[in-house]
Amino acid sequence: MTSQQPQSAYLAIADQLRQEIRNRPAMTDLPPGADLMAQYAVSRSTVRRAFAVLHREGLAESLPGGGWNVSP
Repeated sequence: MTSQQPQSAYLAIADQLRQEIRNRPAMTDLPPGADLMAQYAVSRSTVRRAFAVLHREGLAESLPGGGWNVSP
């Protein structure tokens, strides 16, 4: 029996966005939270946690009034 746990949804979303940021250097905006909620069938808080991971890594920044940009 393995001790591996399935990856948390927010980490999977963060991984996908991280790859997209790295593969698309011209990318400036992250997808809207509502789009990610629908795509991954997750809650708003799960998407926020994914954005927070990217923010801690210096890859994303929150915009006033909502939304997220790729950090320059």
